[in-house]
Amino acid sequence: MHVKSFEIAGLTEESGLSKTIATLQFEFWGPLTGYGSAADYEQFLCRAARSHQLPEVLVARRGTTFVGSVNLLASEMTIRPALSPWMAQLFVPGSERSQGVGNALIEAAVVRAAELGYRRLYLYTSGTLPGYYASRRWQPIEEAEYLGKRRVIMAYDLA
Repeated sequence: MHVKSFEIAGLTEESGLSKTIATLQFEFWGPLTGYGSAADYEQFLCRAARSHQLPEVLVARRGTTFVGSVNLLASEMTIRPALSPWMAQLFVPGSERSQGVGNALIEAAVVRAAELGYRRLYLYTSGTLPGYYASRRWQPIEEAEYLGKRRVIMAYDLA
């Protein structure tokens, strides 16, 4: 299989991708984005595009085509406010999966969190995904009931 190349950079207002990302992710996750509507989520993405700290959105593009994104957030899980920062909303459209985009976005998030001076990065997930992240050096640290579902909180040591 030929894997097409792509580039990863921080979301900018000039890219015009906030609406695309908000629409696709809200359609996929709905309120798990942390927002009540795609429009509210788009406003968050626009704020993140202007931010020089967290939150930050990393976007994968092939030319001008959106192929994935991931968020870095100061806080994500309201029941664990002491944990920070979080990698959240890793998203790759179905047509772009199995081409290395998700792995590259995870690595970019890890590198960016380290550049910002953090020593550990967190995420929460469920279903079969803990195995996916564990194979990428994430460690499970806790299981918790959150948003009506059993979640696994995982950590990545950046040091």
